[in-house]
Amino acid sequence: MNKLKTLYDISWKVSEEEYRKDKAYSYSTLARFNREGFNNLYKLFDKIESPSLLFGSIVDTLLTGTQEEFDSKYVIADFPAITDSLIQISKKLFDSYHESYKTIDEIPDNILASVGAECGYYTSDKYATYRVKKIKEECSNYYNLLYLALNKTLISNADYVLALSCSDSLKNDSATSYYFKPNDPFDNKIERFYQLKFKGTYDNISLRCMADLLIVDREHKIILPCDLKTSSKPEWDFYKSFIDWNYWIQAQLYWYIIRQNLDNDEEFKDYTLANYRFIVINKNNLKPLVWEYRDTQSTVDLYYGNNDKYKCKNWREIVRELNFYLTSNPKYPLNIKEINDISDWLNSNISTQIIE
Repeated sequence: MNKLKTLYDISWKVSEEEYRKDKAYSYSTLARFNREGFNNLYKLFDKIESPSLLFGSIVDTLLTGTQEEFDSKYVIADFPAITDSLIQISKKLFDSYHESYKTIDEIPDNILASVGAECGYYTSDKYATYRVKKIKEECSNYYNLLYLALNKTLISNADYVLALSCSDSLKNDSATSYYFKPNDPFDNKIERFYQLKFKGTYDNISLRCMADLLIVDREHKIILPCDLKTSSKPEWDFYKSFIDWNYWIQAQLYWYIIRQNLDNDEEFKDYTLANYRFIVINKNNLKPLVWEYRDTQSTVDLYYGNNDKYKCKNWREIVRELNFYLTSNPKYPLNIKEINDISDWLNSNISTQIIE
């Protein structure tokens, strides 16, 4: 008897580390380019870390992974509350100097002052002495704990408890419990797959995605793609985050890549791929909501709000433009010439900006 083919079988089977290193364009790269533009191409691939991204990853792992996966990624510790900027400084110092200096006190003051300034902490020269003093006082314990964590990520017990609350709410709330039910080993009519990776192409340009959740309804031949968002905004204000973080790019890009893989497979080519859904939770409210993006399959730029206030540029245009910049190394942005008509430029481009 032949084994039933699943979405896992047609996915891209690489580790998360291999996935992150791959040169194919991802949502995060396209969205960052769309927000920051030509002027910040030089830092487009810089690693971004933030407390909110870390918290989202913790919830993801608790919700969709095993205890072994969690233990392999994180170390939970109690440490004095310090600001996000001081955590950033501690991590930067540790990443750069932990092999040479086992404690903060061993690191020369000029290095502490320099790294602190790079991280935007009391940047004025007149505060250099104070900057070094605060780093020594506030970052010492955190730096020491990073040694204990080594190749794992250090998280506070408080964040762990909050993440557990988010995970429990998502599993038990009536609005979201369906999405996170365990698979029934004796009934494969409904299958849930977490963190499947896929590769695709558009106009000979390589693309990649990692889907938080794909629910397969074999009886009705429907696949429901979902993404989990831990938002700093209330769950009912997710539409604001949708614009701020360019989530329309994620929905449309992921849908395209997954659809391409389905179309290339005899088993799944006849399945319907539904519109993307975003499952949203705020760690303080714990009132999860689901948002569906009905324009997931659009292939053109879209305008929303009064007087078309928000332009949502289609990812196809974004990836073509970005690929041109990265492969051709032009002197100026597209559509800019040595002599330009500013009136024409204003008329054709001002509506593409988000107006606050």
